[in-house]
Amino acid sequence: MNMQLLLGVWAAIFAAYAIVALMRWNLGRREDDHLHFADSEQQLVATQTTIAHKLDVLDRWRTVLLTLTIVSAVIIGLLEIYIVWQSTSTTVRVG
Repeated sequence: MNMQLLLGVWAAIFAAYAIVALMRWNLGRREDDHLHFADSEQQLVATQTTIAHKLDVLDRWRTVLLTLTIVSAVIIGLLEIYIVWQSTSTTVRVG
């Protein structure tokens, strides 16, 4: 098993997570936390709705990518432990 390939895939997943997290942070900075109810503020309401939807989408992707990052790191770690265990174990042949 080529561990460099698995680590490369893990690094790509982590990089995707980091990019989505930075995009979410940057978009969240532009979010307006005030409620707008007046008719004259309809443009602000539309902007808030659009940004809120984008934040929701980025949150879903961030959750999925973080889960993939953690699960793949655990699997790669367990695989490495198994490979090391197999390479150091000795087989006793009787007979």
